[in-house]
Amino acid sequence: MDNKIRQEMDKIEIPEELHTRVILGMEQAKQDNEISRQLKSERKNHKKRWSPKKKIMFFSGVAVLSFGVFISSAFVSPTMAKVISNIPYLNLIFQSEPIGGLIQNELEKKGYKVSSLGTSYEPKKVIEVTLEGSDDYYNEVKDDVEETIREILKSKGYDAYSVKVSKGSVRTDYVLNKEETEEKNILENEVTKKLKQLNYKFDNVQVDPTEKTIFINIVGSDKYYNSVQDDVEKMAIEVADRNKYTSYKINVTRVTVKVEKADKGAQITPAIAEGLMSKKEFKVTGVGYKGKPLSFIISTSILSSDSKAKALGTEIELMIVEFLKSEEISSILGDESYEIIVNSKDKKKIN
Repeated sequence: MDNKIRQEMDKIEIPEELHTRVILGMEQAKQDNEISRQLKSERKNHKKRWSPKKKIMFFSGVAVLSFGVFISSAFVSPTMAKVISNIPYLNLIFQSEPIGGLIQNELEKKGYKVSSLGTSYEPKKVIEVTLEGSDDYYNEVKDDVEETIREILKSKGYDAYSVKVSKGSVRTDYVLNKEETEEKNILENEVTKKLKQLNYKFDNVQVDPTEKTIFINIVGSDKYYNSVQDDVEKMAIEVADRNKYTSYKINVTRVTVKVEKADKGAQITPAIAEGLMSKKEFKVTGVGYKGKPLSFIISTSILSSDSKAKALGTEIELMIVEFLKSEEISSILGDESYEIIVNSKDKKKIN
């Protein structure tokens, strides 16, 4: 992929400054992509600020080329457009920032008060944004926010989405009063100190004075947890009583977070999903995968009886094959075999 970009760029006369930006951006993209692979397993729950309202197995996107040049009608020259056209569509998406992240960053850059941003796929594909603030603020910026999103989608040729901007409800979080704050601090400090004195293995003590509950998370094996759970509970009750905070419940837990390396399907599928689902012409309604054997499963809205169904299924399959055989994706897949299944709306294979 990088070699192909370089070969095409070598044929084009462009200003030295822009050439330097492109090359530097390409090198940065390689580094960013390596980091991205390591974080992909966390990124899915990246409910980050890009949180889907209705769940789809995978989604990803692109609005900035990997070498850092923003794609917009105001910037792309005919020669640069030629370079881009020689890069497989799905590879461009794989190398770039997800569409949700791009939209989020652009709205933040413009200072809009966004409380949530996500996408829903049923019954239609919709980019949904919720704004914070007063009614006056919402009415003032609503159209501009919608136009910003439409321009980003247009720059990518993503014509499958509509845009919905709505006003969020005002959320008021409960704030502890002075007495409750003091109670919380005393109990957390005293329980923590006692746990350390007795050499218990733990990583967290939290006190909720409104629910009269002390939460203690134990670190270690199941066997260790089972052996200390009752003693830790009794100890915490004694600490609470000694400080004249009675009637507290003790919740002793063993919560662990296991971070696993993203499998091959998880690294590859997001680019396929966004690339196919964002354009009306592909009629794709869902993209997923399953492992062992690795299978990419594409759902479409076309009926198998439609005269264009086979051609569409074949086109989608060839596009995915081109993507999977590219140098960068081949390095991920290795020698693992895979299957591509393109299904019609009536659940029949059309490729």
